[in-house]
Amino acid sequence: MENFGAPSLTPYRKHVLVCTGPRCAPESSPALYACLKVRLKELGLAEGPERIHRTQCHCFGVCQGGPILVVYPEGVWYHHVTPEKLERIIQEHLIGNEPVREFAFSYGMLPKGNVKGGPTG
Repeated sequence: MENFGAPSLTPYRKHVLVCTGPRCAPESSPALYACLKVRLKELGLAEGPERIHRTQCHCFGVCQGGPILVVYPEGVWYHHVTPEKLERIIQEHLIGNEPVREFAFSYGMLPKGNVKGGPTG
């Protein structure tokens, strides 16, 4: 069956979501999202096969510890993200594929994936 009129999506390697809602550090989250856009473009990660897709979200339902950022497909949740922490997340996680454990508070959505033991326990 053909899907006429369906939108297309350019493939990407990772997806970064940033909460920019009114309760999640509204004084700094939008600027952090803008900083992410600039850095991905500067690093050549905004286009092409290694593209990192970014999305701003209104609310993750955590409403504390913001700015909050999530990286998929790993499902790593980061808290209190500053521009300095963002740079480490970009370099170590997005580019180096190693989550920055000291800034993370959860892996995935299941309680057993909590950072305390890491993704494998």
